[in-house]
Amino acid sequence: MHPLLPLFALTLLAACAGAGPATAPDIRAVQEAACTAAIAAHVGRPAAEVTSRWIGNATGGIAAGGRAAGGNSAGGGATVEAIDGNRRHLCQVDASGRVQGYSHPR
Repeated sequence: MHPLLPLFALTLLAACAGAGPATAPDIRAVQEAACTAAIAAHVGRPAAEVTSRWIGNATGGIAAGGRAAGGNSAGGGATVEAIDGNRRHLCQVDASGRVQGYSHPR
C-alpha cells in the first residue's frame, strides 16, 4: 500500500464532515413576509408600503373581527403585526407561512 493513501482517505473524509446541513429559512421572516403580502393585497398597496414584525406565538383563533381563511394557528403559528400608513393589522400565520386570517384591532 502506498504510504500516502491513508492520508488521502482522511483528507476526503474531513472534507465531507465539514459540509453541514443546509440552514432552513428563518420561520419568523417567512411569517412576516406572508403577512406583508396578505395585507398589501388587502389594502391594495405595494408590499414595500407595508411593514410587518413578528410579535409572538399564536395561542389559537383569530382576534375578534378577524377574517379567517381556514385552518388554525396551532403548531408553530404566530401573530404578526403589519402597519400600512397609520393602520394596524394582526395576521395569524401558520408554521408553513400561510396567513390563516387577519384582524383590525382597535
